Amino acid sequence: MKITNAAILAVAAVGALRLMQQRQHQQQRNEVEVARIQMDRIMHLTSHPHLAESWAPPGMNVDEYVKLLDANHQICAVSLRHKLRITRGAQLRFVAEWIMKNEVSRRYWKEFGSLRAEEATGDPDAEEFTEAMRVAYADRRAVQPVGV
Repeated sequence: MKITNAAILAVAAVGALRLMQQRQHQQQRNEVEVARIQMDRIMHLTSHPHLAESWAPPGMNVDEYVKLLDANHQICAVSLRHKLRITRGAQLRFVAEWIMKNEVSRRYWKEFGSLRAEEATGDPDAEEFTEAMRVAYADRRAVQPVGV
């Protein structure tokens, strides 16, 4: 039985595709694990305000900081869904708008949105997510300012 060049190329292509899929799945597992660690830390700080106190921005009341951390927890969960390509396009815009209906989420974005934008620089997925959140914040702020 003679193996043709086409058959060899097909097997090589399938093998290469499988390696690419494995790499992508490993990257997704890494993203989930890093997000879990971050979200666990946020939950730990919200559950132990005395520990959150040392991380609060200068002049910010620890109770306020804990509330902002809780909003950040929700935003991180949606960010992970976006990174894993579960929440995209119109659905991402809908969720961002829904989050920004919450006054604490708007206070979080007012305080830390620029930091998140800086952190997202160079990561197209993070930049897209941050832009959706920025637009939702700006749109909601226009009709319902922070503190209202």
